Amino acid sequence: MSEKATISERRSHPLAMFLTWFLVVFLVLFPKGGIKLAGIPFTWGYVAIGVTAPILLIVRLTQMSLTLPMRLVAALAMLIPFQSLFIYSGVANGVTELQYSIGNVISFFFFPLVFLCVYPPFLSYIDGRRLSQYFRWCIFLAAVWGLLLFFVKPVLGHFIEIPYLTVNAADYGQLEATKHIARGYYGKLISTYNNGNLYGVATLILLPLYQVLERSWWRKAVVLAALLLTLARSVWAGLVIAEALPLAVLLLRQAETFPVVYLGKALKSVLALILTIGLVFVALLFNAGAGLNFLFDPTAGGRTSELLGFQSAGLVPERGLSGFYEVAYSAAAVNYGWLGFCAFSLIMVSPLLLLLVDPSALRSPTRRAALHGLVLYSIIAWVDGAIQLIPVMAFYWFTYMIFLFGWPGEKASALAKTDNRSVGMKWPRLRFGVSAPASTL
Repeated sequence: MSEKATISERRSHPLAMFLTWFLVVFLVLFPKGGIKLAGIPFTWGYVAIGVTAPILLIVRLTQMSLTLPMRLVAALAMLIPFQSLFIYSGVANGVTELQYSIGNVISFFFFPLVFLCVYPPFLSYIDGRRLSQYFRWCIFLAAVWGLLLFFVKPVLGHFIEIPYLTVNAADYGQLEATKHIARGYYGKLISTYNNGNLYGVATLILLPLYQVLERSWWRKAVVLAALLLTLARSVWAGLVIAEALPLAVLLLRQAETFPVVYLGKALKSVLALILTIGLVFVALLFNAGAGLNFLFDPTAGGRTSELLGFQSAGLVPERGLSGFYEVAYSAAAVNYGWLGFCAFSLIMVSPLLLLLVDPSALRSPTRRAALHGLVLYSIIAWVDGAIQLIPVMAFYWFTYMIFLFGWPGEKASALAKTDNRSVGMKWPRLRFGVSAPASTL
């Protein structure tokens, strides 16, 4: 994406900026830093969200307008079918895996509430330029740390680990034994995410936004190199798809002239796609002895067997609440029935459906980039959704928030002609010294 977002400087609230800095650092740069209690990871970023969200919710309800734009109402409505099936399954079938069930509550109930309803009004207190700096540097530094580990580990014979920061304290010294990161001499690039596939999938969600906000070509190249050296087929496929999606959109716009196609601006996308495919083959050289058989493995590393789960799916949930495995759509069918598969698919395609309500997203560089990341994830989830792994769903719903509301401080021209329809409700207001314009949300 060559078009850049224009982010203006603005006055910001110091407390809002500190919380923003903390969340970006401990979700993007150090997502695994934390501890475990009863086997459940408590990471600093997730703890910060859990502690501050209730406080901000109270301020949100008592001091800010409760008028909701129609696009938000539509987004929340498309969550209801899956949430209803989840509740039904818990009541009817009980809980099979408590830890993963808690994770699903966070992913599909708590995070949507926080990122779509609680946080957006507070975006007006955030300096978009500074948030962009935090965002870009944390993605870049995570890539740098990953490259450092990738090339230093074969020399030292072990990973460099900083407990409570780059690894959960309970996982210190256990990365190679528990994370399935072996790839011959080098191993996967895992960064601070402790897992190559996780780092790749999570970063791919944010990649289109990063490409719009980051102006340095060499820093973009560093992030691209890190993603390639994850040596993960799902990540490589995601990189190819990330370049193919804009090209597909450009070509679809020329359907009227088909079979005569005028490449024009698409030529750059074609060259980027060819370059990305070529770099995948270069990265394959670091996967000792794998060869093309690894790249074109018909079982996709055993994941195709997960698709057999569709054969055992019923119409409604018939199993106790449990986790999602790698092929997220198949897991939705197995755990929640065919209705669950449809409900989960609705969530994945909802950003595209919302364009019917609010097509103005296509006129904003950051909102369009966020849409690109959401669509990219909806495709990758057919191979490796990593839904259960921190911080994938936090990234997903953050990106969804940017898709709906834009980047803080983005110039009004980029957000012009947004959907003005709304649903409002009255609520008694208390004053705590903080307020936001009614138009914020």
